[in-house]
Amino acid sequence: GWGIWPKSAKKPVPFRPEEAKVFLGKDCLLDGQSWLAGVVQGLVASMTFVPLLSWEEGDQGSLGELSRIGIDGFDQVDNVLLELILANALRDEPGAACLAVLPVIVGPAAEGGG
Repeated sequence: GWGIWPKSAKKPVPFRPEEAKVFLGKDCLLDGQSWLAGVVQGLVASMTFVPLLSWEEGDQGSLGELSRIGIDGFDQVDNVLLELILANALRDEPGAACLAVLPVIVGPAAEGGG
């Protein structure tokens, strides 16, 4: 359940997993198909965009790669940045399904799985 809910607020609608639709790029994007078209279709149909942003030792991970753009000839286009720009643009469109962009920063797994 939701635990003790304050009387000054309305309880959330019960979660129904069968109604949740999750677009996970690595599972939903099709090999050989346009990455951009797949991401745009996923974002257009999503109410919430939760990008997983990572930074690992040696400037690796999505944030590490992003931090190196423009340094020492590293000028590749960053897909994570493009996804964030698209999600924010869609969120600002009247009547858009995307209502929230909630980035989550993840790090390397701790020793012992903790």
